[in-house]
Amino acid sequence: MHISPEQQDALQELLNIGVGRAAGSLNQMLEKPIRMHIPFLQIGKFEDLSQEVQESRDTQLSSVQLPFKGTFSGSSCLLFPTESAKSLVLALAGESEDPDTMDSLKESTLTEIGNIVLNGVMGSLANVLKHRVIYSVPFYQETSMQGLVQSKLSDTPEIILWAQTQFTIEEYDLTGDIMLMFDTSDLGLLVMAVNDYMHSTTAPHVTA
Repeated sequence: MHISPEQQDALQELLNIGVGRAAGSLNQMLEKPIRMHIPFLQIGKFEDLSQEVQESRDTQLSSVQLPFKGTFSGSSCLLFPTESAKSLVLALAGESEDPDTMDSLKESTLTEIGNIVLNGVMGSLANVLKHRVIYSVPFYQETSMQGLVQSKLSDTPEIILWAQTQFTIEEYDLTGDIMLMFDTSDLGLLVMAVNDYMHSTTAPHVTA
C-alpha cells in the first residue's frame, strides 16, 4: 500500500500529540520534567524498512506490548535497548543499581511507563480519527526485534509503523521506539481515517 508524504506527516503529527499527552501524565506521576517527541517515522514491511531498523533485528530489547482491536487491530510496542531501559529505570526510580532487584524493578517500571505511553498514542489516534479501540492488558518481554516481529506474523502481511521516540529526562537523553503493527487491510482503514482527518483540518471554516 502506498502512503503519501502528506499522510505520513499527518500520522507523525497524531503520534506526537499522543506522546505529548503521555509525557504530561508521566510528569504528574513521577514529578520529573519529561519531554518526548517523535522526530522519525517509517511505514512498511519489516524487511523493506531502512538499514537503521534492520540493524536492530538481533539486538536484545526491553519491550512493553499493548495489543488492541477495534476498527483496526494489531499490537503497539514501546521498545528500548536493554542498557537504555536500565538507564531509564534508574533515572525515574532513583534506585541504586542492585542486580538482585533491578530485573523486577525494570519490569514493573517499564510496564507502567509503556502502559501510559502506548495508551496515550493509541488514545490520541482513536480520538482524533473517531474510531473505537479496545486494549488488552500490557505485558513486558525481553526479546530481539526479529523475535518480536516473527511472533506477530500471521497469514496476512504485517505492516509496521516504526516511530523513533526521543525521551529527555533531566540530564538523560534516551531514545526508544514505538512500533505499531497492523495487517495490510487494517492499515488501509487507518489511512482512510487519516485522510478524513487531513480534510477536516484543511477545510475552510465558514462564519455566519
